[in-house]
Amino acid sequence: MTAVSYVITVFNKEDYLPEVIRSLEAQIGIEEREYIFVDDGSSDRSVEVIKDCTKDLRAKTVIIQQENLGASWGTNAGVDAASHEWIKLCDGDDLLTPHSSLWLIEACERLNVDHAWGHSAYFEWKGQEDPLSRPAPKPDMEVMEDGLSFFIRNNPANSTCMLFKKSFYQKAGGCDPRLVSPDQMLFLRLFAEGPGARVHGDVGLLPHAAPDRLSAQKGRSRYESVLAMYFLILERPDLNAAHIDYAYKRAISRAERFHRKVYGGLFNCFVWDHIRTKIWPHGDKLAAIKNCLAAFTPDGKVERSVEWKPGAGKSGKAGPDFT
Repeated sequence: MTAVSYVITVFNKEDYLPEVIRSLEAQIGIEEREYIFVDDGSSDRSVEVIKDCTKDLRAKTVIIQQENLGASWGTNAGVDAASHEWIKLCDGDDLLTPHSSLWLIEACERLNVDHAWGHSAYFEWKGQEDPLSRPAPKPDMEVMEDGLSFFIRNNPANSTCMLFKKSFYQKAGGCDPRLVSPDQMLFLRLFAEGPGARVHGDVGLLPHAAPDRLSAQKGRSRYESVLAMYFLILERPDLNAAHIDYAYKRAISRAERFHRKVYGGLFNCFVWDHIRTKIWPHGDKLAAIKNCLAAFTPDGKVERSVEWKPGAGKSGKAGPDFT
C-alpha cells in the first residue's frame, strides 16, 4: 500500500487553498494519505478555509499553527509530525499534477534512491483552463549521481516538486530555518547526502504572479542562493574540493552579473574577483563566497538586514548567519 504524508506550508493563502486541496485529492494511486497544513501565522482566513475544505475528506488532516517563523521552519515542523515515510511537499499556492506523487515514488523505487524531484509549469490563476486536466504523458526518469553540482549551478525547481523519505530528509538536515525559502538549501542538502531521481515531467503547477514569492524579489533571492552554498560548505567538512570550487565560481559569477545588471556599468568591485576565478583563484574560497553576498544587499554589506530574514531569524530562534 502506498502511503504519503503531504506537508503544505501556508501563509495568507485563503484564496488559493480550495484549489490546492483539490489537487491533493486528485493524486492518483495513493491509497493512504494525510494532509499536514502548517500555518505560518496567517492573518487571513487560511485556517478556516482549510477546516472547511477538509471536513468531509477521508484523509487524515492535521493543522499546525505557529507564529510567523517562515516556510523553512514550518516545513521541518510538518515533516516531524508526519506519520508516513514518504513525504510530498506543496507550497500553499501551488498545485500538484494528478500523477505527481505516483511518478516521484516510482522514480525512487525504480532507481533505488530516497528522494526525487520533477519539473514544474505555470498556470493562469482563475483562468479558463483547468490545469489538472492537462495531458500527462509518462515521463522519462533518471538517477542524478551528481545532483549537487546541478543545483549549485542553478535551482530550476521549488519544494513543491520534491518527494523524499522522512528518514532521509532528517538525516540530511532538513530545511535551514535561517533561510526564508526552503528550496535552495534543501536541494543542496539532499543531494549532498546522496543521489536522487529526476522526473522529466511536470509534477507541480505554479500560479502566475503569486504573491510573496521569493523568486520575485531578485536581490533577496540571489542572496539566499549564495548564502545556502556558504552554509552547506560550513556544515559539510566532507564536501569534496570540486564541489567547493564550483560553488565558489558560481557565487562570484552571480555576484558580478547581478551587480552589473542592477547597478550598471561594465566594471564593478566583483569584476576582478570574477577574473581571478579563471587565472588566480582565491586561497580562501569560503571567505570569497561570503564576500559575494555584498553584491545583493541594497547597502552593499555582507550582513543582510533584519527585513530579509525569516521570522525564525528575526526572533533569534534560528541562530545567527555568521559567528
